Amino acid sequence: MLYNFSVKPMVLGLLMVVTVLTNPGNVVAKEMRIVVSGGSITEIIYGLGEQDKIVGVDSTSIYPEQAKQKPQVGYVRRIAAEGVLSLNPTLLLGEADTGPPKVLAQLQQTGLENYIFTKEDNYYGIEAKIRKVASLLGVSAKGEQLVNKVTRERDALDFVLKQKKHSPKILFILSMRSGQPIVAGQGTSADEIMSAVQATNVAAQLEGWKAISTEAVLEMNPDVILIMSRHGNDAMVEIAKQGHFKFTDAVKNKRVYSFDGTYLLGMNPRTPKAVIGLATKLYPEVKLPSGYLMTELPEAGE
Repeated sequence: MLYNFSVKPMVLGLLMVVTVLTNPGNVVAKEMRIVVSGGSITEIIYGLGEQDKIVGVDSTSIYPEQAKQKPQVGYVRRIAAEGVLSLNPTLLLGEADTGPPKVLAQLQQTGLENYIFTKEDNYYGIEAKIRKVASLLGVSAKGEQLVNKVTRERDALDFVLKQKKHSPKILFILSMRSGQPIVAGQGTSADEIMSAVQATNVAAQLEGWKAISTEAVLEMNPDVILIMSRHGNDAMVEIAKQGHFKFTDAVKNKRVYSFDGTYLLGMNPRTPKAVIGLATKLYPEVKLPSGYLMTELPEAGE
């Protein structure tokens, strides 16, 4: 969805690239200054090698490591209008949950150009998101190069999934709150990922992220439990301590796996590779394509 903010002739000049004739035959491009609200967009811009155009990011922009050094404008759902405007941006790019709406309205009143990724902010929209970012930055050729890398990952996943012999039941846990697990129902990013690896989400009868009871966990009895990684914690040990889980097939068979949430659920250029990593855990019988390396996509400039 494009927020086309009260466009005036002067503001139009700020939208992307303004050309200034300094002397006959010499065209200079005015600096593009981008504020990003959403880690996946930040990753894409770094993947395109255009990170110098970023003047500010939100707190979910933690990859690559260098992105953490950029000025912060708050959490993706709670960006601060003052923080954004203080960076004198020419463009704001945001993921679908960028907000709050009041702040976006304030930015609208200033005339700041803004593109919010809604249709593209999902697992099957990663390539479209890359192409749109590249187009907005005027580097479509670089965008196609990054898209090709993602396409190769999808092809590798297809190769892996053709070999699987079963479809496990999975329970994906975001966190524990007051002793209750917060799990992924339908319509969540985790549900998309479980579908991508052709597994069954045992909490698909729920909508969104929901807390569930001990009885519900036992009734679901997942074959596999996936949890968001917590630094320094052993996922298997932590889950086995919880009464909700210790009698499940997942714990009995030691099939509890933790993943970096940004890597697996970020809907960024690395996500398809993360899905392959998940598939190899779920389906230990499969083989990777010849010559395929299970390493993350290189950072910009590598």
